[in-house]
Amino acid sequence: MSYAASKLELESPRHSEVEISEESNEAIPEDEKDAVEKLLATSPPTSAGPVVAVDLDDVLSETNHAVAEWHNEVYGTNMDMSHFYYYYYWKNPFWGTVAETFQKVQDFYASHRIYKAKPVPGSREGIQTLRDMGFRLIIVTARSPDVAEHSWEWVNNHFPNLFDSVVCTGQFKDADKTGHEVTTKLSKSQVCADLRAQFLIDDSAENTLQCATADPPIPVLLFGNYEWNKRISGPGDARDEMSFDRRFEACGQKKFWEDESVEVPAGAPIWRVKDWGAVVRWVRSAIEEGRVAKPLG
Repeated sequence: MSYAASKLELESPRHSEVEISEESNEAIPEDEKDAVEKLLATSPPTSAGPVVAVDLDDVLSETNHAVAEWHNEVYGTNMDMSHFYYYYYWKNPFWGTVAETFQKVQDFYASHRIYKAKPVPGSREGIQTLRDMGFRLIIVTARSPDVAEHSWEWVNNHFPNLFDSVVCTGQFKDADKTGHEVTTKLSKSQVCADLRAQFLIDDSAENTLQCATADPPIPVLLFGNYEWNKRISGPGDARDEMSFDRRFEACGQKKFWEDESVEVPAGAPIWRVKDWGAVVRWVRSAIEEGRVAKPLG
């Protein structure tokens, strides 16, 4: 999701999630592993089945829709979901430079509008179906730890008793666990591996490629017919020359984004799913074919 990724990248421009994969050969601190490992020991009997990792923003929550509405109200723009060409906001129309985007993201964050976002259509029914199948559901998101508690409240308001925990990933100072919230320095692929997730449901092409090319690879359902997961934002994109306005002028006002697309490595376990109905159909088919462990019960 663009919002959490943009905030994380802007606050730590040297440590974006797409760069974390380069650290895969480094030793993971035991306290980081322990924080996530605790999740596996707190599962209630009703959710002791195989783990499914689910992203929060724009998979469960219509976050970018809320962002666009806020931006239009504050800046008088006509932004909509079709303008989110890329994962990072400054690469899209209306946002301005990296510095300007940073301030806007901070202001949106302070508005608490993110907690008023509506659930993605069909997500409540889709999640209920996965839970009824016997899967254990854990949210793995790039949201920062200072909003973990409020994020968990939003989840329980719209998806009561369906998720066990929320894990906030990113380059944070400490690994910690409080109640159902965990903050960790581990990447999504590392968290999914530690949780022994059967698969991840995520709207980010960047996270999808990171997980699907990990060792061992983690199957990913690339969720949503979104513009931002049709092309890639890479390391080093947090530069003013990468902002939409500057790139647009440099390209002679050519629609440069239309020439970019995601290159999926051959054999990578990635499946595009346009909505929650497609998610459920894929899971049922994957269980029948033995690609996903069949839950007990």
